[in-house]
Amino acid sequence: MQIQAQQWSFLKFRRDRVHSGFTLVELLVVIAIVAVLAALLLPALNNAKEQGRSALCKNNMRQLTLGILMYADENDFYLPWPGDVNRNLEPDWVWGGQPTINPFNSASWAAPDFGFRADAGSVYSYATSQPRIPSTDYSKPNLRNTYPLYRCPSTGKLGESLRVNFSMNGWLNPGAITSSSSAPVGERGVMHTAIANPSEKILLMNEDPKTMNNAAFYPQNASASDQFLMHLGRANISFIDGHIYSASRKEVKIMLNSTAHYFDTSQP
Repeated sequence: MQIQAQQWSFLKFRRDRVHSGFTLVELLVVIAIVAVLAALLLPALNNAKEQGRSALCKNNMRQLTLGILMYADENDFYLPWPGDVNRNLEPDWVWGGQPTINPFNSASWAAPDFGFRADAGSVYSYATSQPRIPSTDYSKPNLRNTYPLYRCPSTGKLGESLRVNFSMNGWLNPGAITSSSSAPVGERGVMHTAIANPSEKILLMNEDPKTMNNAAFYPQNASASDQFLMHLGRANISFIDGHIYSASRKEVKIMLNSTAHYFDTSQP
């Protein structure tokens, strides 16, 4: 009787062991469910990451905008200049640039004269509270420091190589021909206090790095919104009154088709 009980106990133990694991069908069902959940969650996770990058981009743009306005306050209310490719004049907000960009040749991005030099620009000390590189010490190949403040984290390796990912309204440059019939911008540039409707006038744009030969954006050269870097379909833009706005593609096209209102500081 004791032997039979032991045999029964042993057989029950083996039966429990056999039925305690997953069958192949059950395992495949679990794998399929996990795959479906991953397919549903990954886009949401990627969107959340991009929203975080957009928020950091806007924070950087806001601090640079404040630095530009602080520069104006200490320079008879004249805004810094957007500059041009390697123009490197004292009031230019950043220095450097390159005549062409090959977005498909990453080896060319490592060239000594590629990219922008934020710490040589006129806004650097106002935006970072660090001393600006003196023009007498300026040596373009030696100024390759990257400052997160000047970067948009969604611009990838090309944006990292450029080191500056924002462009200033090109119609703030001295001598710029704007949309109005008035004379070109004066030799000292644009006075912040003389700007009509500053809350509607664009100051900085998050430009696509593939088109950033210089750090100035001229609206008459833009035929579509693809020259702006888009965060989930919206472009970050700062205005001369200091506020930041994320514009949809439709709104960007309206701005580019209404250059007098959004870019020309002499117009209301």
